[in-house]
Amino acid sequence: MTPNNKIKLIDDGWTLNNLEEHEVNIRRSKTRRKIFENEVTSYGVVVSDDELSLTASKSKFPEAKHRLLQAILFVNNMFMLSSTNTTNVFLEDLKIFFETNNIRATQSVSFLENSGLSHKFDFLISGFKDIPTRLIKTLSVSRNDSVFAKSILIDITQTRLIRDDLTKYYVFINDCSKENTRVNVNPDIITLFNQNDIIPVKYSERNKFIKELAM
Repeated sequence: MTPNNKIKLIDDGWTLNNLEEHEVNIRRSKTRRKIFENEVTSYGVVVSDDELSLTASKSKFPEAKHRLLQAILFVNNMFMLSSTNTTNVFLEDLKIFFETNNIRATQSVSFLENSGLSHKFDFLISGFKDIPTRLIKTLSVSRNDSVFAKSILIDITQTRLIRDDLTKYYVFINDCSKENTRVNVNPDIITLFNQNDIIPVKYSERNKFIKELAM
């Protein structure tokens, strides 16, 4: 509790330390640092001495906790996709993939619940008439347990409650290591998404989805 009777939530430096344990140093890359700073700021999170924190009133505790967790999830997905371009991260590779294939994707969109909680998606591809809107989240396979997948599921489930138009949900899974080799995806993650009408897309198989995403 802070002196002005507010609650301060903090990650104790775990998030950035976890990245560095996986040989991802945000400080050494201007691209990573820019993406990192822009994203955590959008959640209202402050970075100080490698710690992520958020201060809010007691009544806003659920919303603040949600925003801090979402920021942590985003940062944990900032793993390298390819060693051929050391300034690229997964979101940048996806952006290039969409642009190269004339897929009109808008990056970083959020949907607000009546409760004040927001649900963020990495990309939105607009629909038209009977063509659905496509909302896209990303998942790094380096987080190869179901915890992060379940968090994505919760976000999508809550978003479905506040959207009344035709929408399809995708999760692009980064299944390529820094050495550009294939990494096995936990089958439980694929099953979880399939059972909840969410389309899992392994990045190594992304070309199979060009036609439906380019509509």
